[in-house]
Amino acid sequence: MLGDGHALLGLVGGLSELARTGRLAPGSRPAHDRSLFRPSSTPWRPRRSSPLAAFKPLTPDRMVNVLTSEASCVHRLYYLEAQANSRLRGMASQDGDGRRATRVQAMSAYMWKTLAAVVGAADTRCRMGWWVDGRRRLTAPEHRALATTSYVGNASIFVLGEDGVEEIRRKPLPEVASMVRELIDAPGYGDRFQEVVDWVEQHKSGATYMDASNIGLGCPTVAVTAMTSFPMDTDLGFGHAAMAMTTTRGRGLCSGFVQMAATPRGDGAWIVSASVWPKLAAALESDELRIFVPITAKHLGLKLNEAIVKENGSPRSRF
Repeated sequence: MLGDGHALLGLVGGLSELARTGRLAPGSRPAHDRSLFRPSSTPWRPRRSSPLAAFKPLTPDRMVNVLTSEASCVHRLYYLEAQANSRLRGMASQDGDGRRATRVQAMSAYMWKTLAAVVGAADTRCRMGWWVDGRRRLTAPEHRALATTSYVGNASIFVLGEDGVEEIRRKPLPEVASMVRELIDAPGYGDRFQEVVDWVEQHKSGATYMDASNIGLGCPTVAVTAMTSFPMDTDLGFGHAAMAMTTTRGRGLCSGFVQMAATPRGDGAWIVSASVWPKLAAALESDELRIFVPITAKHLGLKLNEAIVKENGSPRSRF
């Protein structure tokens, strides 16, 4: 079943509620009404400016081999403290237009500028992409049900932004954050979703498609997905989990992928899972702002047990 991050976390929350109480409240019962997205009665006609033109089949001839992709990227787990989040948001909001950047916009702007600095003279362009939650952005009456947590399905859409490396490096952080906001908050989500539905209706051949930027074609791209504002109930009856993350990353992809999630404690801190190039990881970790900090057991509230267990003649510490 196809579902976005909002739907996946809703299922986790439903499982937690069921484990604690033995039942699901009426508002927690999942809804699977696919009639919310119906194909148009008229055949879909491609537009030159359509983002769907960038979707390519995920076939071996369009992807690098798995050994190359695994060698190209490193996988990291970072901890973003609530204070660091707030500080970065303040830095990204000083653009004089009176609009305060969101935490996701601020973080995206920071990553875009870091990416441009890493690319340097190796390329003239670089890109950032976002999987945008459409539940709050679809305004048609028939789509209002998407704003509830009960809809299990996909209501996200990919938005891509591209600019020159030097332009991104030159622009101050607030200006890049404004660029991010304009890309994410672009109007017409209803039309965009309908175009995707009609496109999928004509491409149900069994092949899997993905935006070329996510495959790794063209200039360097980092795609961001954020599940920082979704409710996350991981209490199965013995307290919340210390960390909860979804894992989504296909093999043979050579683009950057960053996933942000709020800690189950709800203290304003984030956990970030990143699959990025070694140079980008090194730049994020060495930056003097100390935004991306490699996660430790201490960040998760885990304490080392004083007991030392001897097994096969060697000590082993246990959390």
